[in-house]
Formats: sequence, structure tokens, C-alpha cells
Amino acid sequence: MWYIKSEGLKGGDRLMPERELAEKLGVSRTALRAAITQLISTHVLESRQGSGTYVLPPKPINIFQETYNYSDAVRRAGREPGSRLEYARLIEADEGLAQRTRLAAGAPLFEIRRIRFADDEPVAIETAYVNYAICPGIEAHDFAVESLYDVLAADYGVHVGHGQERISIARATSEEASLLQVEEGSPVFFERAIECQADGVPVEYLKAVILPSRYRFASNGCENGSRPKEGKSSWLTW
Repeated sequence: MWYIKSEGLKGGDRLMPERELAEKLGVSRTALRAAITQLISTHVLESRQGSGTYVLPPKPINIFQETYNYSDAVRRAGREPGSRLEYARLIEADEGLAQRTRLAAGAPLFEIRRIRFADDEPVAIETAYVNYAICPGIEAHDFAVESLYDVLAADYGVHVGHGQERISIARATSEEASLLQVEEGSPVFFERAIECQADGVPVEYLKAVILPSRYRFASNGCENGSRPKEGKSSWLTW
């Protein structure tokens, strides 16, 4: 990592040949190979058969204590966010969704599914269930080009005040693998989150399938919703 940062290497840059790099760093080729293998396992580097070892683009990061915003996370990583709308529709909460959304069974929900991208590379499949009672008529918006949270704030005065997230590990189904352009059975993060207004009114229940090779999560060690003081952060990443 020190070498990558000191040389200013970016996503897509190729490392110099192993022998030359070992000589430059003053280490054995065995030690160098071990370091490269570790960085490949954490998706910092990628080995391409017959071509060499390349630096991967930086991964966006979601900090648990801070309000979730996918586009901001991607931009902070120096990449360009994008999304593709799969569908948007009105449904009624069944017993399972009622429990997840903290609403009554039969309550109206606005369901929206999007594929999230970073530099045209698929990163996640997000399915959101929005409390329709606080945003009637939201289905008239075109979420192929509009931001859900921007519409909630501008048109309905709805802002997320706090939430809860749960992350687990799963395997990509055939459909998920196709949408994310990976092999079926690839490891993925499975995220569930409930977002509420400051007064506790539910805003959104979100479930997402996320590629760990293209996205990461972290805790900043602070209380929910707060940012660490400069020089005081304590990071734990996944």
C-alpha cells in the first residue's frame, strides 16, 4: 500500500515486473509475492493472466454512523456514480414487509429497484420499500433520472433522521449474478436497513445485494450520526 500511495498509482495502473519491483523496494521476491497476494485478496490489486498485476479502482465506503447516500460515497472515492431503474411500482405490505417496515399489513408501499454503478461497473442491487403515506403521488416521478432522497426532501419535506443497518454474507443467485456481471454463487454482502425520520416515522426499508470486491463498509467508532474529530477516527472496515 505504501508503494501504491507514494507512487500515486491509480485504478488501472500496472505494477512494474516482480523482479524490478522487489529490487526497487529492497525485499525478496518471496516477501513481495506474499504482499501482492494479500492485496489481491482484499481487492486492492488484480492479477491478469499473461498481462501483470494492476491496481483496482478505489472502493466506495459506507460509514455506518453517517446517513447513507450511495452517490456521495462513490464520489468520495473519486468515481462517477450511476444507476439503472429496474422497476418502480405501488404495492401493499404483506406480513413480512409489515414487520420490516414497522407498518401495518396492507399499508401502501412504493417499491423501487435499482442497479447501482461506479464508473459503469455494477456494484449493488438495491430494493427500497418507501412508506407511501408520507409521500403520496411519488410514483409520478421518473426515478430513472431522479434521486429518491432528493424527491422526498424537495417535494415532501421528508428527511432521514436515523436508521439501523444489518450486514450479512450471502451467495449471489443466478438473477443477482447476471445483474452484477459476476458468477453465480459469488460472495456478496446482504444488507437490510430501516430509515426513519427524526420523530420515528418510518421512511424506507432497504435491502441490497452488494459486491464486496467493489464496495466496503466501515465504522468510525463514534455514536450514531456523528463524525470523528480530526485525528481521532478509529476505523473498522469490511
